[in-house]
Amino acid sequence: MSNCVLFVQNRPHRAGAQTCLARMLGEPALRQWNPIVLCSKSGWLTEECDRTGIPFLTERFPSSRSLGSRLMGNRAFSKRVLRQVCALGVEPDIVFANDHWEGLLGVELGRKFKAKTAILLRSPGMNERDYKKYSCGSYQCIATIGDDLNKRVQGWDPTNSVHKVYDGIMPNEFRDPRPKPDSCPARVLVIGSALDWKGWADLSEAVWHLQKNGDFDWRFDFTGDEPNPVVNDMQLGRLQEGTCTFLGRRENFRELVRSYDLVINPTWHETFGMAAVEVLAAGVPLLSTRTGVMGRIQPEGPMLVAPRRSDELAEAMSNLEKNWRSLDFDVAGCQERIQRQFLVEATAQRWDGLFEELLK
Repeated sequence: MSNCVLFVQNRPHRAGAQTCLARMLGEPALRQWNPIVLCSKSGWLTEECDRTGIPFLTERFPSSRSLGSRLMGNRAFSKRVLRQVCALGVEPDIVFANDHWEGLLGVELGRKFKAKTAILLRSPGMNERDYKKYSCGSYQCIATIGDDLNKRVQGWDPTNSVHKVYDGIMPNEFRDPRPKPDSCPARVLVIGSALDWKGWADLSEAVWHLQKNGDFDWRFDFTGDEPNPVVNDMQLGRLQEGTCTFLGRRENFRELVRSYDLVINPTWHETFGMAAVEVLAAGVPLLSTRTGVMGRIQPEGPMLVAPRRSDELAEAMSNLEKNWRSLDFDVAGCQERIQRQFLVEATAQRWDGLFEELLK
């Protein structure tokens, strides 16, 4: 029987980890591994699997680090999954955890199936304690997204080889750069989410300074819900009325992006930064922090600023407003650099090689 890989991804909604996994599973280099996707419930990812003909299972994930789960819950979970997989008439050779959150359950599933195990670490906020708590070091193949996280994980675990991989985008996701309007747009899109490290409060701080010191009337649409001020206080009350609108979760990201002439990405850190890559692939100018792979895509200049520096962000927005007509956003150049370095075909081929090595 052909080899089979069980991909473990708890949450099925459309987000970075899920979209990157869906792209990768559509590539011939990974389709040959007869992938099966395991999620906690139905959602965007299972719908994508259904659309592309990839088998998937749903089983409620336990809170894997709770005392009850460590005593019995994780083992009971793996037994339920085993029954579902057996009903498909297959037996996974590799169990693949799609981030450290799935680490403990992936280890238990590997034991249950007597399979090899692989884990992809992608959360920029993961620390050494998380790495150990979720048993990431017990995996037989450990990989990280991007340079910074790879360096950190290798430092925590010098006895294991930690592979470096990158996310990738599909060639058909590129669009021609939008025609540049004659004047600076009055409404811009801000990508990210309500999490504090996505940097929305930094943008709010920058806007407050610009409004306080001059006639700055930009309006900002945020791709998510308004943050809870207890955990992420944007201090919206000090901004002019109508400055910020929160769009909630949107599934049609490319179409949303294409309806704007400028997008801002104020995040503190990213392992890759797929949403920012998707913006440039969609052909829209992006003002971004120097995070993830942005330094390898965006040239140094007016569209790249240091993370967590609201003063630099304010200066960059002011520069855009004053010098819009003369600035070159180099969207076509950014797209060329993405196509050269970060296509999903290369990502899938990289994993194909790692899987082959794992089963030797």
